[in-house]
Amino acid sequence: MLMKKYLIRFDDVNERMDWDKFLVLKKHLEKFNIKSILGVVPNCKDEFLMISQKKKNYYEYLRKCKKYGDSIAQHGFEHKYDSISRGIYGNSKNSEFAGHTYDKQLKKLQEGKTILMRESIWEPIFMAPAHTFDKNTVKALNKLNFSKVLDGFSLFPFKLYNLIFIPQIYSKPLPEFIPGISQLCIHINTISNKELNYLKNFIEENHAKFIELNQLEVKNNINISKIIEIAVLTSIVKTVRFIKKNLSNLINYKLKFLCFTQRIYYKLRLHKVNIDKWHLKGTFFCRKYKNVCLKLITEQNPQLYIDIGCGLGEILCKVKLNKNYKLGYDKDKVLNKANLILHANKFNFFSSEKKLIKHANKLKIKNNGLIIISMLNFVHNLSPRELKELIKKYLKNIGPYTLLIDNIFKKEKVYKYNHHRYLVNHDGLIKYLYKVDNLRSLYCIKIK
Repeated sequence: MLMKKYLIRFDDVNERMDWDKFLVLKKHLEKFNIKSILGVVPNCKDEFLMISQKKKNYYEYLRKCKKYGDSIAQHGFEHKYDSISRGIYGNSKNSEFAGHTYDKQLKKLQEGKTILMRESIWEPIFMAPAHTFDKNTVKALNKLNFSKVLDGFSLFPFKLYNLIFIPQIYSKPLPEFIPGISQLCIHINTISNKELNYLKNFIEENHAKFIELNQLEVKNNINISKIIEIAVLTSIVKTVRFIKKNLSNLINYKLKFLCFTQRIYYKLRLHKVNIDKWHLKGTFFCRKYKNVCLKLITEQNPQLYIDIGCGLGEILCKVKLNKNYKLGYDKDKVLNKANLILHANKFNFFSSEKKLIKHANKLKIKNNGLIIISMLNFVHNLSPRELKELIKKYLKNIGPYTLLIDNIFKKEKVYKYNHHRYLVNHDGLIKYLYKVDNLRSLYCIKIK
């Protein structure tokens, strides 16, 4: 098998993943009769993976996928990292398996297998969360009759420890000139629209080169040439990881520098404006959630964006809309002067909700035009009843909209109310982003 061949795998499959994006890509794959590998988390407890409403008839759908020809891989058990070990192939010290005793790993794998067998979808294929597992994992996999592991730094499948290892060097397609197997690793919860479109185009252009997992040929066990190949590739992969890690650190340093300079800039520009100093601490580059919110709003392409409790309007001024369709409300009237200084009238500021609603109702919104309303960084001061009333008030006065809202998960006296249970179980939940920073989670909800 010297020619380039592609496999495609979906990690983190669970009933609350981003099903909208998954089904778009899955339908595209099926258009070319491409079979996928679905990495199913048997008993998902990782809230980072639960970002949408539960899929109805979840296991029935997975059985349908298996019947179609997709392979089902057991993706760990709960996908909760409770060990700090890289194991054999891991990139970070986060693991559900590596570092634990054989008995503990065997118990996890057995319980996961039992769930998948009960639903008639288990296959002897293992996919480790975070690619982290060790020799105790391998021993337990053999005990439970697994036969394939979707990991390994190699160009071709190989046999080791009585298991077949299917190489997974890089999540994106390897260059055409490199022979062997390129296993595409898709994390559907975090894939951007741009990446999704690139992948769809790649699949369309290269669909004839995609194969099924059961079509792979494994000729020999480990020999000298294979050991050399694995050693070389391992060195390359670790070097690339080291470079990426350091680039990531440089980006973090850059953000810290931007945060520092932005705070100084705001203080200088607003030295004559008597605003709460709290506003000067949470500037755009100092608060990760603001950048995440901006991306969420941009992706949805609204016709109207309203920010309730807008503060210094840092998200508002960056959303690409006509200023008349960007409305900010904050009861602190002094902020109007601050926003004029900082943002040169890039959006409409209101200190009166009635005037904001009146302005919004005069705007011409096309049929089915999307309205996004954000309520950020203040709802922890609202009781559940007050929050529900606020949400209903804007529905009554503005019409159906998408709510972008946060919730503080830290338990401290200053954060009076936690609305997580209400928000994450809301019938209109579109997307849930767990712990976008050290303080809050974000929720996108259809209000109608």
